[in-house]
Amino acid sequence: MEWQTGVAAAFGLGDVLEPWTPVAGGRSHLMWRLRTSRGTWAVKRLNRSREDWWMRDYLVSAEIQLAAHSRDFPMPRPVHPLEPAAPLLADVRVGDEVASYLVHEWHEGGPLTSDVSAWVGATLASLHTLPAAGRPDGQPHPVEEWLEWLDEAPNDFTDAVRGYLPDIAEALVIAADVGELTLVSTHRDVKPDNVLETPNGPLLVDWDGAGPDYAEWELTRAALYFSGLGEDRTAFDTVIRSYETAGGRRPSASPAAFAGLLRVYLGGAAWMVWRALGHRPVTPPEQAAAHTHALELLADLRTSLGRLDTWVDRLR
Repeated sequence: MEWQTGVAAAFGLGDVLEPWTPVAGGRSHLMWRLRTSRGTWAVKRLNRSREDWWMRDYLVSAEIQLAAHSRDFPMPRPVHPLEPAAPLLADVRVGDEVASYLVHEWHEGGPLTSDVSAWVGATLASLHTLPAAGRPDGQPHPVEEWLEWLDEAPNDFTDAVRGYLPDIAEALVIAADVGELTLVSTHRDVKPDNVLETPNGPLLVDWDGAGPDYAEWELTRAALYFSGLGEDRTAFDTVIRSYETAGGRRPSASPAAFAGLLRVYLGGAAWMVWRALGHRPVTPPEQAAAHTHALELLADLRTSLGRLDTWVDRLR
């Protein structure tokens, strides 16, 4: 009970009534449902770095989350710790170990069972009215860097990754085309897994990755995520149309409108390749999983490039 008692004290949640219950679904961070004398809470233990870059990015995400909540955005209420290490963030110590936690008000609900495509478009249009601050991360890694990584350790895995280098090169050309896009401060990961269906309507959860992005990129990613990568044309069109109706600007019919999705695959695959090659401190099971995830992301990249012309046509 030490960690949960420490969290309850750090956030002023009252007395713990029962052991917290793990919440399934989070890949990056552990989560629990915690019942205390003052309510029920969603508790997240952050898998964080103590490096400066992590705190810099975290401060941006916290600022966006607080700004969205102040505008009554459909999201769980964040809880402020009594002695924050940073906005919304508490460092809790048990013995010699320190861990960082976030807490939100708990909402009863579950995975999506209904069509929320109209809600997604309208919600994004509202979110994209937040003041923009900063710019998205820089360019993806060039092919030359991929070659350097793969040349370090020739094996079956790196041979498999090497087979995707033409796809990576093609995606990099598209991903470099920023063009006339609309800079926004936003959630950046609007997908079905991050929408909680509740009796009072959908809520957008998991704001840890909030930051600067381009409105067109986030909109097209969401339209694809909520339409089975474009398989459900009605859902895709509804997301785009409801965004326009709510005051958002329709993306131009260009491959550049989908560059955001390609960057997600490129960045995710690069991270997993680093982990698979041992460039990040990981356990053997995590390193093995990185092999699989890297190849899955690269396969998704290839599939997306094959569907790109169809997606562009749907924006015309």
